[in-house]
Amino acid sequence: MAAQETDLLRSRPLCTVEIQLEDDAPVALGRSPWRNRRVSYIAGGVIDGERLRGEVLPGGGDWSELGAGPDGAAVTLIDVRSIWKTHDGGLIYVTYGGRLVIPPAALADFRDLAKVEQLPADSYYFRIQPTFETGDDRYAWLNAVVAVGVGRRTARGVRYRIAALD
Repeated sequence: MAAQETDLLRSRPLCTVEIQLEDDAPVALGRSPWRNRRVSYIAGGVIDGERLRGEVLPGGGDWSELGAGPDGAAVTLIDVRSIWKTHDGGLIYVTYGGRLVIPPAALADFRDLAKVEQLPADSYYFRIQPTFETGDDRYAWLNAVVAVGVGRRTARGVRYRIAALD
């Protein structure tokens, strides 16, 4: 049976976000009986796009959990909470979960800040699903958006290209 056009996902670019992490990130809490948690704190960032632009405020973070895939890949469950401030003063609470999967062949270069930005985009998998919450009427439309993003590690943090699903 052929998919109906209405069954297909369509998206519109929302923004690109460049997040800088604090220099001592991540803080490895170690393996507990329940999980292997690491915490990275946000130092700030820049939001750029036709529909959304501004800055990521310092103080949020990622309370990620590390695991391993059956093929030896490093698997991270992402759990980020942050506050974004738009170019015109709107405040938006942004949370997102996601997955970062790094195959063994890419792991050394992914951890090397001098090499990480040269890694091919298809050498690891980094996807997020942001959720937006705001009381600012100018950005109330974000409260109803389902969004997805593709991540890339940078020498100072992460970069996401985020799209809103139609």
